[in-house]
Amino acid sequence: MAILIVEDNPTNGLILRHLVKKIYAGDIIVVEDPVKAIQLCHTQDFSLFLVDHMLPGMSGVQFVRLLRLIPRFIDVPAVMVTADTSPQLRAEALAAGVTEFLTKPVEAISFRNLMTTLVPKELKPEASAA
Repeated sequence: MAILIVEDNPTNGLILRHLVKKIYAGDIIVVEDPVKAIQLCHTQDFSLFLVDHMLPGMSGVQFVRLLRLIPRFIDVPAVMVTADTSPQLRAEALAAGVTEFLTKPVEAISFRNLMTTLVPKELKPEASAA
């Protein structure tokens, strides 16, 4: 399975992809357009979602709300990446189905700690090397 990164800033997308590669042995797909990302979700399975909060055309919260309407993704972890630490956003995001938060700028250690708890063991690099 793959991890889907929904991030409209190409630089941020590359950074997140690089960080994910260090702890994940599967495919990593980066999509800048949230509408295209939702369309992709109808045809492909994902084991984890990293979703930027500020996206063109819809917010990350709206994206996760739409994602949770697809039955096979109801329980798949969705991590919101945002610089906004307001309690209102967090409450709205959690109600929409966001699993966890990463605060921008993303720090490698906090990213790794969070991802190691969310990525299935069989998809970690050390499992694929065995």
